[in-house]
Parts: sequence; structure tokens; C-alpha cells
Amino acid sequence: MNNLKLQALCLLVEFKKLAPVAKELGITAPTVSFHIRSIEEEYGIRLFRTNAGGYRLTEAGEGVYHYARQIVQLQKDMNRFIENLLAGHIGSLRLGASGLPAHIFMPDLIHQVSMAYPEIRISLEVKTAPEIEHKVALQELDFGLIMETKQENTALHYETIGEDTLVLALSPTHALASKTHITREDVLKNKLLLHTSSSSTNHFIEKWMDPFQPSTYTIELDSVSTIKKMLTFGKNLAFVSAALIEEELKSGLLMKKDLQDVTLRRKIQFIYPKTRLDNAIDEFVKMSIYEVAQRLKMSSVLT
Repeated sequence: MNNLKLQALCLLVEFKKLAPVAKELGITAPTVSFHIRSIEEEYGIRLFRTNAGGYRLTEAGEGVYHYARQIVQLQKDMNRFIENLLAGHIGSLRLGASGLPAHIFMPDLIHQVSMAYPEIRISLEVKTAPEIEHKVALQELDFGLIMETKQENTALHYETIGEDTLVLALSPTHALASKTHITREDVLKNKLLLHTSSSSTNHFIEKWMDPFQPSTYTIELDSVSTIKKMLTFGKNLAFVSAALIEEELKSGLLMKKDLQDVTLRRKIQFIYPKTRLDNAIDEFVKMSIYEVAQRLKMSSVLT
């Protein structure tokens, strides 16, 4: 089976329509349809059902897609390896991280790797934890550092390298600033700033604030910097890691309230594909991550 057919299958799962798949592959929509039918005929199964929302995988299609996307990604990895080889590069390292790990781990880690392997190409992608999990599972990224999410991906290894506690951040001018014991009811009287609906932070907030009505009591923002700036106005609250507001705490722009609740404690996890073949650079990355984690624990940034 040629790779183009598998690419067509994977893209149709993503786009759910023939036209955007055809545009992506530089072929016609009937050709996309032909490729899908040829896979179905070869295996004697139906891959998709159609409805008003477009193409949806059947149960059999789910299984085929699981393997097809791995094959497509392996082809991409091989192409990238050949490109690096022909360009004279020793290799590359693709890292991914969600907000807090990107802030406290990645500068030190990238520095160590670049010093030990000066010829290697290093890239870092910062997205929400679920997005990083997805990309590492597809091997679009080599390693990830994330805050724990609701459900682990079965294609990945997860190693806990530390813990972090969410604190309630607010301005010293906020009405709750002088209050010693803050309750859920106190928080619900204020607008709560959230860092995107898909952020791993939010399900910890939902557990603490149960019952929770996000549409009524929250403002969703896709920038930690914006959240911190809005907090200084003295009208909103946010649950964040103390490490993300370290400078603001030192300068007095913001203050924190530690709510002493175990439901606000979260694991920091190092993730990589179960199928990954280790090499010298991989071992160095793993060793460096644990060294950085140990230093952060000693400096009380992590628990």
C-alpha cells in the first residue's frame, strides 16, 4: 500500500471533507475518494461513514487509522533523517512543553544539550499539555514535559519528575487580599481568569471549585502574560503556579494565597513514545531533565 493512500486516510480523519484533503495533497477530490475505496477493497472493510458533518471513522476504521498514522509519521521521520544526513547535520531534537515546564525546565535543559552537542538542531514547541501529548504520541516531537492531564495516552511513557501546587494569585489591592481563609464561595464572587479551556490546569480548578460554572464565572485567555497583567488591575483572580509569577511576587505587583488543598497539587511529567529507540542524545536528555528537576527541588521551586 503506498504512503499517499495512508496520508489521504489520515487527513480525511482530520478534515472530515474530501476537498481540503485534496488541496493538502495536491490531488483531486475524486482521487482522494478512490484512494479510500482502494484501501477498503484491499482489506474488505468499511473505513468511514458519512453524515451531515462529513466523514467519520467506523470501528474498523479506528483500528486502521491507529496504524496508518504511525506509518505516515515514520515515513516523515525517515524523510527528515535523510534530509539531515544530506544537509550534513548530525541530527535534531524536537522538544515540547506546556506552560510551566517550558518556563522552569527548558532554558536550562536546552543550554545543557546545546553545550554537549553543539551541532544538533534543537526546537521547542510550547502548547497545552494535551496538545504536547498528542504530538509526542505521533512522534512529531521527541520528548515532552507537561503538567498531568485527565487521562494518559497509552502510546506514551510517563515519568513523574516533580510536583507543583496551584496558588490563588491576586493583586494586593483586591478585596480578598487581606482575608486569611478564602472559600470557594469567595472565589465564585469574582471573575476567574483561565488559561484556555484545554489547559491541564483547568481540571484541577474544576475539582476544587465543584460545583463549577465556567461560562458564568470565568474569562478564558491564551496568554499567561495577559493573565498576570489583568490580575494587577485588582478585579480578578487566577489559579497559577507560584513559579510563573515569581517576579511579580518579588516586586509586590501580585500576591498569592496557598489554599492548602491536595486537589491543587499536580505532577510534572516527562513523556516520550513507548516505541522510541534510545540513543546517546536521548540518554543525555533524560539525565539532564532529572538533574534540572533535582536543582529545582533543592531551590524549592518544585516539591
